[in-house]
Amino acid sequence: MINYAVKKTKNPNGVQGTEYFAGRAIKTGEYKFEDLVEDINNSTTVTKADAMAVLASIKPFVTKALLAGQVVVLQDLGRLQVTLQGKCYTREIMNEKDFSPAAMIKGHRILFRPEVKLKRDVAGGIALKRVSSEVMA
Repeated sequence: MINYAVKKTKNPNGVQGTEYFAGRAIKTGEYKFEDLVEDINNSTTVTKADAMAVLASIKPFVTKALLAGQVVVLQDLGRLQVTLQGKCYTREIMNEKDFSPAAMIKGHRILFRPEVKLKRDVAGGIALKRVSSEVMA
């Protein structure tokens, strides 16, 4: 069950001075690393210690691959990759030899793109429940 509330939001393409509202998911808790390990232990023949060791060992390898510019493919879950943030410039303002990464790349993000099967599985199981809302006057 996905809990949601109707919240006031900004609409970048909307009319200035108009209030906009949208449904927003409300988290109901966290599914922690320990919960995942316990579920793997209870549903497979893998011991709790083995599941914990394998899952904990993933992070340094994912980090290494991302820093090497690779896309990390997690089979039926999705893909992780680094993207860069910065301004766009016209050819008249800047040419390639004038590009200064320190000045023109402002940050990065780690992007997760779920696999189609994961998206379908989640979409097929979604049930919504309204839990609260802001007053819409």
